[in-house]
Amino acid sequence: MAALLCAASVAGAVLAPSATAFGGGHGSTVSRTSVHHTAPAHPWAAERAARKAVRQLTRAGLPGAIALVRDHGRTATAAAGYADVAARRPMAGYDHLRIGSNTKVFTATVVLQLAAEHRLSLDDTVQHLLPGVIHGGARITVRQLLNHTSGLPAFEQDPASMAPYLRGDAGYYWSPRRLVALADSHARLFAPGTKFSYSNTNYFLLGLIIEKVTHRSYEQELNRRIITPLGLHDTRLPLRTLKIQNPAVHGYMLGRPGHAPRDITFGISPSTTWAAGALTSTVSDLARFDKALLTGRLLPKAQLAEMTKTGPFTVDPADRTKGYGLGLEKLTLCGVTMWGHTGSVLGTQTNAFTSADGTRQLVLATNADPDTWSADQISAWLTASRTTLCVP
Repeated sequence: MAALLCAASVAGAVLAPSATAFGGGHGSTVSRTSVHHTAPAHPWAAERAARKAVRQLTRAGLPGAIALVRDHGRTATAAAGYADVAARRPMAGYDHLRIGSNTKVFTATVVLQLAAEHRLSLDDTVQHLLPGVIHGGARITVRQLLNHTSGLPAFEQDPASMAPYLRGDAGYYWSPRRLVALADSHARLFAPGTKFSYSNTNYFLLGLIIEKVTHRSYEQELNRRIITPLGLHDTRLPLRTLKIQNPAVHGYMLGRPGHAPRDITFGISPSTTWAAGALTSTVSDLARFDKALLTGRLLPKAQLAEMTKTGPFTVDPADRTKGYGLGLEKLTLCGVTMWGHTGSVLGTQTNAFTSADGTRQLVLATNADPDTWSADQISAWLTASRTTLCVP
């Protein structure tokens, strides 16, 4: 059961190059590689890059992997390994998976749309929008929730948040306000606006703000503002079910060498990640959303400029090129400044990044919890995401 607590605690975490405290190595589970692309049948640079990346990851012992590479209008998607280890079902590029904290980009987009409509201000306080929901809400702004400078602790650090699942009640539903209240019962990490500390509590409050301002549910606003207009037919927000739409990618905790990975896909209710990380999607839907966002289809220029304005605080001491805007991470990949997010939840890790002009996209996903990766697997992931996927 401790593995379930470990899986939940890293929901939405950013995998840093300095990460070293992971489990041992694992044997390869490679089955085959499938490729779906919009280019001619002969191999081309992006296709070769995508194939090589997923093979690297499965040869390193990760159960399965999917990569999407888009380069100036040409797209390739490759998959290798297994989506379901027990059933020996091969991973496919169109499989559905939990995208974790990539959900935060959707949430932030809706908040900035509301700001563009003058229904809220980024400088509004939590107390103004959600009176009495947290202590000291008059000192925390919407902007500070978006860029993780509120000082609010992560509610998942409170053991009570995982207690039902450690008892075996995988379907136990947490309301957003109860999880916020758990976080609110603990001391603040720092004065608002003085430091950066990643916390899902921030995005639960943003989800509640969306509901308060619009008088609709968070899910309804996602559907009517983003999912339906963009035709994201494979993107869902399952909250009261443990199921993912088929074909579904199973998520795993990896064990010691020679031991089968543990399936944790259905181990914890997605209500524990809600507006911070509960969406399920496909790599193609995720890429479509990110491209639409970065190219101005979802936000006016002023709000998109706010979203991509990074703060002065260190996000990752091991990588000074990283930055965090309003729900968007900034990375330098393949020599290009790219925007997006990473997501780690219930045995899956998904990175999705897009250039500001939308012409370059890299999406990489695997179905193994990063807290159980070996040093070799960490190295394979960083190589795949930072160099292998690069197209000249």
